[in-house]
Amino acid sequence: MKPSAIPPAVQTLFADLLQQVETAPVAGSVYRRTANGAEYIYAKTPVGSGRIDRFIGKSGDSEAEECAKSLQIGAELAMQRRRIVSFSRRQGLSGPDRAMGAILDVLAHAGLFRAGAVLVGTAAYLVSEPLVGSRLPSPTRMTGDVDLATASLALTAEPPERLETILRRADPTFEGVPQLKPKAPPSRFRTAGGYLVDLVTPTRTREDFNPVALAQLSAGAAPLQYLAWLIDEPVRTVALWGAGVLVNVPQPARFAVHKLILAQRRDASGRMKRDKDLAQAKALIEVLVKHDPFALEDALNDARAQGEKGWGLPIARSLQEIGVQGL
Repeated sequence: MKPSAIPPAVQTLFADLLQQVETAPVAGSVYRRTANGAEYIYAKTPVGSGRIDRFIGKSGDSEAEECAKSLQIGAELAMQRRRIVSFSRRQGLSGPDRAMGAILDVLAHAGLFRAGAVLVGTAAYLVSEPLVGSRLPSPTRMTGDVDLATASLALTAEPPERLETILRRADPTFEGVPQLKPKAPPSRFRTAGGYLVDLVTPTRTREDFNPVALAQLSAGAAPLQYLAWLIDEPVRTVALWGAGVLVNVPQPARFAVHKLILAQRRDASGRMKRDKDLAQAKALIEVLVKHDPFALEDALNDARAQGEKGWGLPIARSLQEIGVQGL
């Protein structure tokens, strides 16, 4: 399937959705309980695959009543956004499956994207269609994992929580995958069904192989080469799940060029991933050449300026493999 343009009306609707998600108050179902002769306000906030109970305060207290009112308004606005999300999906825009959507939602609720986390890998490609104004081929969108780049080594949850605790709001079977070193914090988390979440971070030196500890998350992040360039100046978009989930993703042009480089770094065991790298790069390049050629040109020029051996040469080889000339 060739990439096909997203109708302008759908693009406009998505832009409105993005603005709404960025400014929306927290949603919650408010209820009240009486204890010892006094009435108290509580709320259930939808997060991931379930709801989180929250104590608001005593009925009649001005701050508690104001908070309850805000949560109710948030719930009404969330209902409207869910209609937009459903409509967008019916128009053919891609969105995460139930598992991935719940994962992105709990990560967003924990404040990780606000703290600078960037979604990378096929999960980022999946939610980038509105950014390039085109639907992307479905075989290149298949994934069973979520890669989360830590743009800052100071990344924390708000409030600080173990990442495993956060992820279990999406799937209670999430567990950290042990590292070779027993005391090293896990950088990979897996569900009983095999769904993976990987934490990655830019390398600081060429000899940097060990996971970088993210103490307040009780997790580590595996250093990856080229990642710092990929996630430089990320952009915001909305994952079409639930009422919309606000995430950070790489610029599509940088994502495409990064895939060109990555494809040439795969060894024989990574043949399938290599094929997907090239397919995703080709699909994005075809779209960008039509809709945003200067962004693609800038990304290619910037990458090539980093060096010939590790950057320019793999880009040239991958472009030749996918049959793209003149870039």
